[in-house]
Amino acid sequence: MTRIRVDAAEVAELGVALAETGAHLCLLGDPGAERWALGPGETGPAVEELLGGWRRVRLSLAEALAELGGAAAGAGALYLETEGGVGRSLRGGTW
Repeated sequence: MTRIRVDAAEVAELGVALAETGAHLCLLGDPGAERWALGPGETGPAVEELLGGWRRVRLSLAEALAELGGAAAGAGALYLETEGGVGRSLRGGTW
């Protein structure tokens, strides 16, 4: 039989770490301001397009990490609540 052990505190900590990582991604500076260093020509617009794509992906990833962080924090709390309820039921207490 397969057993899965879940540490509720670690799941909650994971949620916090994911949310913090997403927040840090949001705070990264936008390197598009440095485009002027490339001067005129085709390189500048190409780099600008690349950086714009990176910005969109970075912000999308930050949003996804925030959602995952919230879900993990919520799951950790539910695991703690469930473990407490199971413990009380084994001692004859109420949920």
